[in-house]
Amino acid sequence: MKKSDVIRLKRVIESDRMSMTCESASLIIKDLEGVLNDYFAVENTPSLAIKSENGGYSVQIKFRATSLKTFASIPDR
Repeated sequence: MKKSDVIRLKRVIESDRMSMTCESASLIIKDLEGVLNDYFAVENTPSLAIKSENGGYSVQIKFRATSLKTFASIPDR
């Protein structure tokens, strides 16, 4: 097997392991919204991007907030 074939196979296996359904992403976003709303006045639904990178994952969460909440208003968990 050529080295390029091995690299391609490794990428296919990694992407299969990382496959995330829309339902999984929706659950993560819903959980994030709960936490983010504790700290920010969130203006929109957060977006989530997960990318396989250097043997791990790069995770990007993007949202818009109109303000930060004061620590006195953050609920105890």
